[in-house]
Amino acid sequence: KGQEMEADVVALQGQIESMREDQRKQRAATQEELQGLVARLTTMETSLNEAIERLRTAGADSAIELEKLHQQLAEMRGRLEEAQRAAEQAKATGLPEVEAPPGAPALPDNAADLYRYGYERKQANDCPEAIRAFATFSRDYADNDRADNALYLLAECQYVRGEYTNSIRTLQVISQKYAKGDKVDDALMLMHDNFVALNRCQDALPFLETLLAEYPRSNRAKAARKKLAATKKRCK
Repeated sequence: KGQEMEADVVALQGQIESMREDQRKQRAATQEELQGLVARLTTMETSLNEAIERLRTAGADSAIELEKLHQQLAEMRGRLEEAQRAAEQAKATGLPEVEAPPGAPALPDNAADLYRYGYERKQANDCPEAIRAFATFSRDYADNDRADNALYLLAECQYVRGEYTNSIRTLQVISQKYAKGDKVDDALMLMHDNFVALNRCQDALPFLETLLAEYPRSNRAKAARKKLAATKKRCK
């Protein structure tokens, strides 16, 4: 039994390292995309500056066109600053920024109301908006007592939407940053569900085995035992 448990722990560590490698690749891709955007905007800025200079010497009739070019230049600089800020946030928290869809309301500007809003949207099956709220909460209020709860609810919504890899990444933040919190057992259960959904049942098993070994009194334990038996049967 001890050897089996040790093997399960090793397997779990391997899965976590695999997810960390996925995160490193994602950050590298984000950085590469940002560098490409910087290069494109720099080229466009140079061209616009040249056009602005030509119009400046062309006389007063070009004033309207000149103003339009100034606005375009300001918009491009704003896009670059926004992309850089999003990249820094993703690097710091492990969570990507979720953009508001057109016409979406402004999110509440305090922790209690933001959490309540996200919870209400999730209860209403509006997962896209709940994801936006909980991702924002997790970034802006990382030290809040409900931060791990927000992450778990975010991961649940991602799972419901079939975003299994994103859900795994979100749950990994719980295991890394909030290991002493009360959502780790829930996160282990949902980790299992995500890997099963990805048709990786052998990779899913260690999460339930860890839950039962380390959190035997968890209110998830009974369901975990049933799921463990079902997944083992499925893996044969």
